[in-house]
Amino acid sequence: MTKIKLCGLTRTQDIEAANTLLPDYIGFVFAEKSRRYIAPEQAAELRQRLRPEIQAAGVFVNEDAELVAELLQSGVIDVAQLHGGEDDAYIGCGR
Repeated sequence: MTKIKLCGLTRTQDIEAANTLLPDYIGFVFAEKSRRYIAPEQAAELRQRLRPEIQAAGVFVNEDAELVAELLQSGVIDVAQLHGGEDDAYIGCGR
């Protein structure tokens, strides 16, 4: 089954549009070099406005694993999408 993700959300009106369109996922880009970068605090605020049936993905590029884990554990994001040089040890598969 195909899943839909709207990515790069940074504004309240982006969340409002997602709440109307009901994609499976929305994406917050935490890569600082991206023009769609969002600070974790801002993402947390926007997440509170997101309908609960929509999952939030965090998009990361070579980010510190502790930050990724913190955002997952705090509920700011539901899943992590990794786009850097992360290996099995980084994601815990190497244990």
